[in-house]
Amino acid sequence: MTRLRGWGSLILLVVTLLSACTPTRNTIGGYTPEQLAQVAQEARADCELRRGAGSVPPTPFTTDGCSVWPDCAWQKCCVDHDKWYWCGGSAADRRRADDLLSECVARESASMASTMWVGVHLGGAPWLPVPWRWGYGWPWPRGYEESK
Repeated sequence: MTRLRGWGSLILLVVTLLSACTPTRNTIGGYTPEQLAQVAQEARADCELRRGAGSVPPTPFTTDGCSVWPDCAWQKCCVDHDKWYWCGGSAADRRRADDLLSECVARESASMASTMWVGVHLGGAPWLPVPWRWGYGWPWPRGYEESK
């Protein structure tokens, strides 16, 4: 029973640490500060195209590449995917983002693309209090928005 209580405490600690985390800095390698600034500008412009001018998340864009997955040859695919996830939007927007990630990764590895699609589909829901959730540029909790 003590061992079970210990695991419960550990799980509670991890969930508390991750609760509503919105990343405030980039944690990706292989990009210069200038490149990261360019990616942030692209993320903002892409988001405004999808949502409308001036309707971007209050938290500046950040990327961690492929989150808890190795970046490998598909790091740019993950950074582009982060642009969509930072911006958020409808469930249809999220499906499109996940499909684009899968298509991009498939150019390097078809089996990895399927595995990553399942991972982001299960682990990136907007109601999860994790820093890689759908709409992570907005304060948590935030769900899906209506399709436009």
